[in-house]
Amino acid sequence: MVLSTILKKMLIARAFTNEKGRIRLYNKMDWSLIPSWVFGDLLQKLGELKGEKYLYDLGYDQGNKIALEMLNSMGMKPRSGWIAQNAVIATLDFIGFGMLKFMKNDVKSDGHHHIILHVIDHPVTDQARKMFGEKSMVCSWFRGVYAAHGETELGLKNVVFKENKCVCKGDPYCEWESKW
Repeated sequence: MVLSTILKKMLIARAFTNEKGRIRLYNKMDWSLIPSWVFGDLLQKLGELKGEKYLYDLGYDQGNKIALEMLNSMGMKPRSGWIAQNAVIATLDFIGFGMLKFMKNDVKSDGHHHIILHVIDHPVTDQARKMFGEKSMVCSWFRGVYAAHGETELGLKNVVFKENKCVCKGDPYCEWESKW
């Protein structure tokens, strides 16, 4: 992916820094690293306590906050379009949120859309598959996160990702679809 190469160059150019034990993006946004299995376990426990809808809604809320802060740190504005979306996707891929590939990307100027995403090489969902198998709820949080990113960066409306395929259920990738 070309953007992964750009992101690696940004890293070399010190877009990400580490000072006094803090990992920062553009000296503005703090990041923390935790093992994928720990994050998966946390999400699963939240899902078991509160349900999948709660987990999705929590992911959406957190995804919106993350998207706004990432755009601000990169000097971009909400609804900046595909340049912003691709920059954020490259960052998410770089930090271990999986590689996203748009299989269908029909977006209208009024926010109506039909999107199908494939998510591969996601370390948290890969760990969730090993730990929880078909009972995993972890993808619910990530679907919410990516729905918020689609709305924030692209200006889409009513993005709600439904799961068509899931790594935790034995599929080779997660497939998420939103149509409005």
